[in-house]
Order: sequence, then C-alpha cells, then structure tokens
Amino acid sequence: MQFRVTLHPGQAALYNSPARFKVCAAGRRFGKSHFAAIKLAEEAMKTENEKGYKLTTEHGVYYVAPTFDQAKRIMWPKLQEILGFEKTGGLIRRENVNDGWIELVSGRRIYIKGADNEHSLRGIGLSYVVLDEYADMKGNVWDEIIDPALMDVEGGALFIGTPKGKNHFYKLFMGALEQAKGFEDWEAFHFKSLDNPFINRKELDRMMNSSNRPIEIVKQEIEASFMSGGGKVLKPEWFEIVDRMPMGGESSYGGNTVVHHDPFEFGASGHFYVTVDLAGFAKHERKVAKLDETVICVTYVTEDAWHVVDMQHGQWDTREVALRIVRTTSQYPGCRLGVEKGALFNAIGPYLEDEMRRLNRYITAEPLAHGGAKKIDRITHALQGRAERGRIKLLSEESRASKSREPWIEHFVDQAADFPDPLAHDDLLDALAYTDQMATVNYAHDYQIDEWEPLDLDSGY
Repeated sequence: MQFRVTLHPGQAALYNSPARFKVCAAGRRFGKSHFAAIKLAEEAMKTENEKGYKLTTEHGVYYVAPTFDQAKRIMWPKLQEILGFEKTGGLIRRENVNDGWIELVSGRRIYIKGADNEHSLRGIGLSYVVLDEYADMKGNVWDEIIDPALMDVEGGALFIGTPKGKNHFYKLFMGALEQAKGFEDWEAFHFKSLDNPFINRKELDRMMNSSNRPIEIVKQEIEASFMSGGGKVLKPEWFEIVDRMPMGGESSYGGNTVVHHDPFEFGASGHFYVTVDLAGFAKHERKVAKLDETVICVTYVTEDAWHVVDMQHGQWDTREVALRIVRTTSQYPGCRLGVEKGALFNAIGPYLEDEMRRLNRYITAEPLAHGGAKKIDRITHALQGRAERGRIKLLSEESRASKSREPWIEHFVDQAADFPDPLAHDDLLDALAYTDQMATVNYAHDYQIDEWEPLDLDSGY
C-alpha cells in the first residue's frame, strides 16, 4: 500500500539526501515534526533497507522526544492523520496508547518514546530512529543507547530540532557539516522558519520585528542559529550609513539608467575597486538559503575610509555573473577589478572576454588569493580594525519614491552581526575584505617636505 504526502522544497531536500544520518537544525514551524511523521511511516513500511538487510517485526522504528508525554502529544495525532486506519483504507492495523506503539499493516511497529526514561529505550533492535528536539536530550541517549541498537541492520537516524546554544546538538551538527572524522556518512541541514513557504508571513514578520523580543530569541527560534556573533567581532553600529552618493549624472544605456560617478564629490582623492567573491554558478527557481552567493562589491577608497558604494549579490549562472561584472566596471571608469582566484576564476574568464568584446569595454581582472589564511581570519583582519575606527562607510542613495535604504545594506549589517556564526552567510563581508589586497592608499599628504638643496649638484649629495 502507498500513502501520498506533499513536501515543501526544504523538506524535499532533507528527504532526497542519501545520507544514513541526517542532522537538521530548523526554526519553529518549519515542518520538522510533519516530516518526521512521514519518514517514520515510510521506514516502518519497508521490508528491506538501503543496505540490503531484510527487516522483520523484530526491527523497531523509534520516535524519541525529550519526554514521553511530549512525544505522544506531537507525533500520535500526526501519524493517525497521515496513515489512517486499516478499516478505512489506511495503514494502521492497531495501536496501544498506554505503551506507545502503532502497528502498521506491514506488521512492523512505530514506537513513541521519551528520552527522560532512558531504560525504556533499550531492549530491541532498531532499523530507524527520529530524535526530535535533540538539543533538549542528554548526549548519552544517542551514544550509549540508540546508536548501538542500529548496528544489526546498519539503520539510519534523523536528528531534528531548534538549537539551544553550543551543546551536543551543535557538536553533532558541526561534525556532519564539516564531514569530520567519524561523520563520513552524515549530512547537516539548516533551515529558517522562513523556508516553509506555507507559513503565515505576516505573523512571522510580527514575531521577528517585535520590539520586546530579544534578538537572540529571534535568531535561535526563527533563524535556527546555534549562536550569534552578537557583534563580538564586527559590531553593526561600527558601520556608518551615509546618504550622500558619489554620482555625477545619469544616462540611458540598454534601456537601463546608468549612474556616472564622480569621485571628486567626496572631497578627497581616491580610487574605485570592484572585488568579486565567486560562488557556484547556477540559477535556482527558488533561492536556496544554505547556498553561497556571488557578490560584486564596489568600494571607493580614500586616505580616510572605505566607502562601500554598492554590493550586488545572488545565485547566478556564469554568463550573468560575467555580464554583471562588465556592466559594473563600466560605471566606474579607471577602477581596478579583482576576482577570487581558483577554479571559478578560470571558469568565468572566457565569459568575461566575450562580454567585454560584445560591449566594447575592457578591463583586466586581477586574481585575488587567500594567502593561506582562513576566511574568518581574513575577514577579521581586513574589516575589524577599520570598522571599529569608523573607516568603513556604507553609501546609500535613498529612493526618491520610498525613501528606503539600499537592500544590500541590510544584508551586510546582518552578516556583520552574525559573524562568525558558522550557520550564517558571510559572502558580502568576504567580498569587501578582498579590497584589503588591492587598495593602496597614498599617505604622502601627512608629511611636510622641507626645502632641500644638494651640497654637490653632480652627485646629489
């Protein structure tokens, strides 16, 4: 028999992963428990698993929540709703509410368990287990009890929940995320509440923007962040937002309005730098939150500060990235272009040449190296000192109609506030940090040159 369900894109990504062990950190109302019910039902209907082991009534399927009462309250009605009873054409043959098990027409059982009673978890071999709100359980529940029970048939497991700081759930997630030793058959997933397309956006906005709700709670419960940098490295208030843009006029180009920038309106000599942090080249029908973005950053550097003029960011294919780079550099005559070095730099090269020839606008792309430094260290070194001293300014031209800030500024400030949270994006920060490799500032104006006459005109002595 079969049962039909509908998965939203985040749940589908989790379902389609071939990993034996999946660790999912997700915000409230993402649909964690609904997905867990679907997975439990599927696993209990199997007579053979992916490893080729025959599954019998001796191999149980566990759903484990922090307490037994919580487990029954969450999962029991969901399983009944999804599966239905045999007498009405469903898959549930019988059930025992007090003992906490549901037997399917396959003869196999789904057991509802609470991690607070560790002894109740022992005794039978398991083919699959879901540990819901794993952050609220003791770490030994998995290591000492559940994991050994999966050995007979090389069973799988799904860890789901909302983070509760950097505890055993965090360590498990990071091991799976980084594929550390012992985590070769694991995969980590991170979803915000916003990744559920069926959630009430109005209510979500109300919760996120409530003035009496601490930002730490929003980040943990809605954004599923294990921790926030909280401005410990880059404080958002360090980045001054300046309304005055360095523009000198506008013209029409290809149906679009092009701004001609005049650096002398800054009142100081400087230079434009366009730095590009490349991500994988792909277009997605729906933006996938966990994928990195390509960022094209425009910075005007003077003796006093870095003036961030614009940041374009998105998930684009190779040709669109090349086109955006050429069009951006065309708006800033005399600028220098730096592109992250590596395989992606080599891939984009031919497309850059094609677009330059097509638009008759040429510029040399300088490769930007990492210099062996880790990304966190590279960003910290380039931005922290300058930002703390007020030498990084974000230039925002207010819209004549809406009087709203440039959208990229909100993204940049959010990334600064989260840095160096391993779950948060830092693409915009990294693109700006590359400016440190390119920018050369002339400090000659700080020194007075005395009148000098040589003692010997021939030798200059």
